[in-house]
Amino acid sequence: MKKILFILFCLFINGNLYCQNIGFQEIKSIKVDNLSDDQIRNFVDQVTKDGYTLEQLEEQAPQSGMSPEEWKKLKARIESLTASEKRQDYVSSASISQNAKYEADLYSVESNDGTRIYGSSLFNTSNLTFEPNLRLPTPENYLLGPDDELIINVFGFNENNYRVTISPEGSIYISGLGLVHVSGLTIEQAKKLITNKLTSLYNNINSDKTFVSVTLGNIRSIKVIVVGEAFRPGTYDVPSVSSVFNTLNACGGPNRNGSFREIKVIRNNKTIALVDVYDFLLTGEIKNNIQLHDQDVLKIEPYKKRIELKGEFKNTGYFEAVDGESFQKIVNYAGGFTTNAYRDKIAVYRNTEKEKRVEDLAFNNFSSFTVEDGDVFEVNALLDRFENRVQIKGAVFRPGTYALSGDMTIKQLIEKADGLKEDAFLHRGTVVREKDNKETEILSFNVNAVISGESDFPLKKEDIITIASAIEMQEVKKVSIFGEVKNPGEHDYHENITLQDLIFAAGGVKDNAELRNIEIYRLETDPDVLKAGKQIAKQHTFTVDKNLDGLDFSLEPHDIAIIRPLSGYTDIKKVMLEGEVLYPGNYALTSNQERISDVIKKAGGLRMYAYPEGAFMIRKIATTIAREKIEQNILKNTSDKLIDSVDFFQKESIVGIKLGEILKKPGSELDLYLENGDIISIPKELQTVQVQGKVLLPSLVRYSKNQSFMYYINRSGGFSPNALKRKSFVIYANGESQATRRVLFFRNYPEIKPGAKIHVPEKPKSEGNRMSIGETVALTSSLVTVAALIISLFR
Repeated sequence: MKKILFILFCLFINGNLYCQNIGFQEIKSIKVDNLSDDQIRNFVDQVTKDGYTLEQLEEQAPQSGMSPEEWKKLKARIESLTASEKRQDYVSSASISQNAKYEADLYSVESNDGTRIYGSSLFNTSNLTFEPNLRLPTPENYLLGPDDELIINVFGFNENNYRVTISPEGSIYISGLGLVHVSGLTIEQAKKLITNKLTSLYNNINSDKTFVSVTLGNIRSIKVIVVGEAFRPGTYDVPSVSSVFNTLNACGGPNRNGSFREIKVIRNNKTIALVDVYDFLLTGEIKNNIQLHDQDVLKIEPYKKRIELKGEFKNTGYFEAVDGESFQKIVNYAGGFTTNAYRDKIAVYRNTEKEKRVEDLAFNNFSSFTVEDGDVFEVNALLDRFENRVQIKGAVFRPGTYALSGDMTIKQLIEKADGLKEDAFLHRGTVVREKDNKETEILSFNVNAVISGESDFPLKKEDIITIASAIEMQEVKKVSIFGEVKNPGEHDYHENITLQDLIFAAGGVKDNAELRNIEIYRLETDPDVLKAGKQIAKQHTFTVDKNLDGLDFSLEPHDIAIIRPLSGYTDIKKVMLEGEVLYPGNYALTSNQERISDVIKKAGGLRMYAYPEGAFMIRKIATTIAREKIEQNILKNTSDKLIDSVDFFQKESIVGIKLGEILKKPGSELDLYLENGDIISIPKELQTVQVQGKVLLPSLVRYSKNQSFMYYINRSGGFSPNALKRKSFVIYANGESQATRRVLFFRNYPEIKPGAKIHVPEKPKSEGNRMSIGETVALTSSLVTVAALIISLFR
């Protein structure tokens, strides 16, 4: 607090506290009353990191030219804001949501037992300051007084301007005119008086050629005394346009013993207004919020009646009541009951002269029941049960909850639910019923008998009737088809479904389907066969033509049909040839024995600038996961699904080939057989070598024939200090690689070819962090010193 006061004082000196730019020469004329709370609060946030003492601040005050009165106003404003922020922090620390923040503010002051008092923080929240607006036109009933500033403008045929301040005697001085007494007048009365006086200086005023305007400039401060049960009682310097709520905000409002319902405004020893804050909280109307005069007294009386609301109210806590106030009025202050409140009877705990007693308050007596000090009203929640609920589930057209009326029977409830569905199981229904001890029992009935009227019985509340579906009671029936059909998988079983129907449901057969060997597998159901344990399924084999004639074989639930592909049938395989050939592009393989040299021949051979030594092949291979998945699904998936599985898990790998030798000896072991999706890339003649990894300057170096490995390393600045030289390796343009070898005590680096990449790895951390000679000497010296010390201690 001391730090903030001193820093804010320094800001006054620099003229930065106002939104306007106030210079050093105007410090003496600063009016604290003209500053808004936001202006002070914004600068408080900026200077809290600097530190000064209150004593230093008070020493600087007279030197800056600030009057003692202005200093007292500044100090009071800062104290008021600080107290407000502390209460705001209390609300924030409770981790309440922004929407509930205002509600929590209304409760921030607590009673002696820790329960919050409704409305207690209304005057101590930054969200609602009741700060007077100093930019509004002067109120009509505002009376001028000492220290008010008047701005008099003469305009028209004559022009002049006067800024005058009312003296302690109540007069203003106008040059050339003298003293004019305006204290106690309204602005309109003062304007008429001043205009009349100015006619002696400006004759054209009477001829409507010259006009006079009188407005209020800087307003004066007045002293208001706050006594009684205030949070901070005392004398407050407030702007002369301040009202009751403005001053209540400055003093923090009533304390925990103060009344919100009886706040008196006393003027000249007479009570002229009585303010009830709850009127504002309930309706938003600020009644009797009169403008205060100098030396007015605000007296906050102690509360007379305070009652407590507990349970299912929208707002709970302590509420203040006045004489003759009903319980319904207090409920209105609390915002009413919650949706789940039981309102028929409310428990009232009331104090007597010796002890407490409990009363039951009926709903129709809320408005007539007068509350007393110390009353506690507790509202319980509704019971989680229904007085007339029955439910129906299952095979009816409208299952759900229904009201139990009179002696409703099961048949009547079924009729309410729009009757039974066609698949209703008619031989049995159930009723789950609560017994008197809350245990449940199941009663069964014949649905057919109930519908016909032969056997029906009345329902009780909370009965749950269930009518099963005959279809849902059966096992789900499916048939399956796999292999060379367009939509393989499971399909719904229907009575009289045939193999031909199943194939049509699967979208028909593919062109590669083997129709001479269609297999049907059917579960074995003969108990004797199953008991023997030798056979669990039967196999049926069919041969049909392209029109699928002869497939009227009737299926049974769980049958599995398999249509296999033609033996040796496969899709056309394709490879891609790119780079330096005469005709690059896609080529189809006409046999499984086609090699790299064959497709090069199809492409017209190599171009003039082709670099065969840099040629490489990209092949897609299935990962281990893909192969395992294929093996697991061979019997139950189609060929399409197998291909999808491969594609999903395939990855591309580079295969190093020696194209020059392949073209010299076609058909040799170097001339690989091609597979579907292979890509052969033949680059132009390469002229650079790439050096990367732990060298001082990784770069591309021009290829020079017959130059060694170290030639390219040196062209890249040489090895870096953390280079692992013995692990250096070379990747050639065709994808092959070669590592550095060691022969006796010498390193044999790989041969360098056009387009090669030299990679120098980094030393491991443990190897790169060896101690230097200096570190070793220092550590040894330390160990010797410690050893000598230990020997001396033993001696």
